Amino acid sequence: MNEASQSIPSRGSSPLFFSWLIIAVSCLLALFEMLFLSPHLKGLGNILFYLLALIPLCYLALSHQIHNRYTVWILPFLGIWIFNIFIYNNTLTQSFLPFIVMSVIVILYLTSMHNVDGLHQALLPKVDFSLPFLSYIGNFFAHIFSLNVNLSVYKRIAIALLITLPFAGVFLMLFIDADIKFHLAINQLTRFFTLLNFNQLAQIPFFFLCYLSLFLYSYFNHAQRLVTENKNAFDPLIVGIFLGTLNLLFSLFLLFQVAYLFGGEAYIRESNIPPAMFAREGFFQLALIMSLVILIFLSIMRRYQGERSIKLLMSFLMVQTLIIGITALKKMYLYQDLLGATTLRYYVEWFEYFLIAVLVVGIVFTLIHRSFHETLSTVTAMGLVAFSLVTSLNIDAMVASSHVKKFSQTPSSLDTLMLSRLSIDALPVIENLPIKLEANFFTNSCDSLMQYHLGRCQLIQRYGYTHLRDTSHH
Repeated sequence: MNEASQSIPSRGSSPLFFSWLIIAVSCLLALFEMLFLSPHLKGLGNILFYLLALIPLCYLALSHQIHNRYTVWILPFLGIWIFNIFIYNNTLTQSFLPFIVMSVIVILYLTSMHNVDGLHQALLPKVDFSLPFLSYIGNFFAHIFSLNVNLSVYKRIAIALLITLPFAGVFLMLFIDADIKFHLAINQLTRFFTLLNFNQLAQIPFFFLCYLSLFLYSYFNHAQRLVTENKNAFDPLIVGIFLGTLNLLFSLFLLFQVAYLFGGEAYIRESNIPPAMFAREGFFQLALIMSLVILIFLSIMRRYQGERSIKLLMSFLMVQTLIIGITALKKMYLYQDLLGATTLRYYVEWFEYFLIAVLVVGIVFTLIHRSFHETLSTVTAMGLVAFSLVTSLNIDAMVASSHVKKFSQTPSSLDTLMLSRLSIDALPVIENLPIKLEANFFTNSCDSLMQYHLGRCQLIQRYGYTHLRDTSHH
């Protein structure tokens, strides 16, 4: 069996159908890439692009040809992220989420044919660089034509086109003369293609081959990645000294934190430290400390064999880190109470919630001796759920609402510069304030089908451009 035949599905589906499916999808993706996607403005074109890219994967899933069962588990999360790109206008959904969505789609293709035991393995691709890159593309096209040796299908398609095209041309001309709006629409479509430059057209075959290569390579990229637990335990003496030292250091630090946890504002007043300075110092560092402890925990769990000393020391370290996390959250609450909320402060706060949740799960899993891969898959699932929740929140409206409410009695204290830099999502909150949002999009974007964005265009339709300052040309 040649490489092409190995890379084309045959169980429960037509090889010819799937072959033409990935050709059609690759061609459409290349056209969207060069003709319809704006690099700075996300809209309907991007949504259709992501959905097109998922068609071969969904087809394989529905025909039960995907080896990695966890691929299907991640698809609903992708759907939520794509939906949020079309609803919200904040920096996360418009600047970072599209890159994350496309990266996850590519990763899911690369891992779709792997035999795995854990959810986290669906997001950690194993790529075989020894596979030929160009030879199986040539074999693939040879394979398509070899599926019908006498070429009867292709002859019939050619005859159908010869009959259809003249009639379609005649009817098109008649329709153009019959309706002025249809005539204008056809003229606009014709003008669009005549304005395309040679560079755009020349890159379409390149992107076509890139997407086709991804689909073919992914189906051919089989791998056995079944879990084999590491039986080489850590040296208890080395780990004991390491964890013992960290526990001692953390305990010394917590002596200073406990006074704040129970003393609150009285402790700050006695320290003669300005509350804003006290709150500002530490929460980023404490979040980093929690992240490092979780990495240490996962590293030790990889070779953890249920040793009592490691169980006690690791659990005690995470309990202390949990208290540090609560301290960090309390400082964040104080900082927001003094200066108001921002998107960054909300994200840091939510990230600390996630780290605290992971620490709690880590403590439980250490005590009941769960395996490293079970732990890592659980943390991965928690991360997917947490990230989906964060992207589903209208954070700019939350920031504006919190800030306006906090300074409702002292309007002069409003951070108008910060509010003006929020996305159009904050428009319902600030509509009665003398603030203009920086609209970094073209005002006529809602008139373009591929640039149409549901959340943005509905807000514009409802509130107009009164509270927007066009910065798209700067």
